[in-house]
Amino acid sequence: MNPKPSSLDFYAFIQNYSNKISGSFIKKVYQIEETDFLFQLYSSTSGKNYLLISLKKGLVFYEAERPEAATPLSMLLRKSLSERRIVSVEQINFDRVVKLTLHTGQEIILELFRDGNFIITNEKKIEFASDQREWKNRKILKGEPYLPPSANNPLEIDDLQFSEVLMQSKASLVQTLATRLNLGGDMAEEVLFRLGADKDAPAKESLGLVGRIRAGIGSILEQTKECRAYFYQEQSLLSPVPMLHLKKEPDILYDDLNKGMLEYLQNHYPSGETKDPITRRIESMEKSIEEFQKQREISFQRGTAIMQSLGRFETLIRKLSRAKESQDLSKVKEFDGFTISSYNSATKAIELEESGNTIVLDLNISAGQNANNYFQKSKDFKSKIEGAYKAIEETKAKRVTEKKSAAKSRKKEWFEIYHWFISSEDFLVISGRDAKSNERIVKKHLKEKDLYVHADVYGAPSTIIKIEGNREPTEQTIREACAFAISFSRAWPAGVSSGAAYWVYPSQVSKTPESGEYVSTGSWIVRGKRNYLFDLPMKLAIFIKEYKGESKAMAFPALQDASLPENTVIITPGDEKRNSVSQKISKKFGVPMEEIDPILPPGNSTIVSGL
Repeated sequence: MNPKPSSLDFYAFIQNYSNKISGSFIKKVYQIEETDFLFQLYSSTSGKNYLLISLKKGLVFYEAERPEAATPLSMLLRKSLSERRIVSVEQINFDRVVKLTLHTGQEIILELFRDGNFIITNEKKIEFASDQREWKNRKILKGEPYLPPSANNPLEIDDLQFSEVLMQSKASLVQTLATRLNLGGDMAEEVLFRLGADKDAPAKESLGLVGRIRAGIGSILEQTKECRAYFYQEQSLLSPVPMLHLKKEPDILYDDLNKGMLEYLQNHYPSGETKDPITRRIESMEKSIEEFQKQREISFQRGTAIMQSLGRFETLIRKLSRAKESQDLSKVKEFDGFTISSYNSATKAIELEESGNTIVLDLNISAGQNANNYFQKSKDFKSKIEGAYKAIEETKAKRVTEKKSAAKSRKKEWFEIYHWFISSEDFLVISGRDAKSNERIVKKHLKEKDLYVHADVYGAPSTIIKIEGNREPTEQTIREACAFAISFSRAWPAGVSSGAAYWVYPSQVSKTPESGEYVSTGSWIVRGKRNYLFDLPMKLAIFIKEYKGESKAMAFPALQDASLPENTVIITPGDEKRNSVSQKISKKFGVPMEEIDPILPPGNSTIVSGL
């Protein structure tokens, strides 16, 4: 599927795989992600199948990893849908909307556009919706009848209706086919390219092409029955038919449509950031503030306009009040220099326009009272604006609280009690924080295959490169571990720009002193050859590391050849207080200081880049 799954994608999927869905029983429903659901289906003919429903990415057969614990939403869906037989699956109005009809008469309606919606109806009325919303012409609310987003079905309307859509459009032919006839951009382009038609021609001037366009649509739909998928790398597009208008061969041809869809979803689907609910709430309130500001200004301007010509409006109201007794003002177009836009006989409110300015007068009250009403509305909008700003601040505060709570509740790995990082070769490196942890780190964690690292500075932490299995670290990881060890030593607060460290094998590390010597807690005796590395830079990269599904702030030795993420803060020894540096980095990444403070080296630093 392409980044925004098209109507053609869903048509092809249903045409080719409806036999694996229709007649199947819904055995279980899993919630994989917030907008991703997995249906376990079973039928006597096709056996067990798993249908992945991603409200943002589309449909595909795939046995995704199932969560160990059911979410409250999945439990609700199981209660409503389990053991129901799917009678039919269809696409509504050739749109990005799919309907599964159950033997109970219930319908599962999947709106697979924008953020998506998972809807269940019973007796044609909405019983459940994952996102209840209301628009001017459509309501997705419990108890309301379900209305699809579009009424035009290009596959069912006749030539006359098709022509009417073109006639009523002010857009180009390709835009009209893409939006008002639900073809989507790529299919609209493809249809017109195959016809050799001018896609930029006005739709209303293309009525002579109606028959050919409809035949072209039919030809493309027929081609989807081949059940193939064509992937175009540059456009990041997967299509169930070859896209000839791209004028290039597909980079990958899949003999099975589902296989292509699955690989695209797993490997090529854009990983753009999904806005969290709090961000969406803040943005919604900011838009409300914009609208409130606009309405406040309009109300104030209207009130001022009346007050500046109070006598004129007082006379106008008297004249209009007399006129309404003898004529229907809703049929009068002009009155005393004003254009009458509308008149409500029930409320006696009349909308007037003069020189591009609009004003609504209540004929039941005086001009002065009308002006006061507008000034009061302006004050009311001001109060709403202040309330919205306060709500935004409260919401932002809630976000901080939630992040702190998440940081406290997230799973901590055993190594996070030490200084740590994951090397560029994916080896775990750990360092002690103090004398006690230096003692513990060697006694408890230094194993036969590991390497021991130590900076050539008094009081430097014991550092270990953990080695699992048969993989061995190269000099790259060893240099990183040595640079890490020197960075977390007393050399950092001393303001040193580089230093030296060495590595040895575990067998060379001992707690047994020579006769007459004493080894303090946290100190170790190293015997034999020490493998030194010199001119190690005192420079650390701070970024967010994904580790086993968790996001963790990590300090990483920034060697000259280090490959670092784009969103990285670089620090070196400096004069800025540790708390200030922690604060700035915390704000940069939007994580609590409690996540940043433990990973910073001792002493002051300088942020050299990343903010």
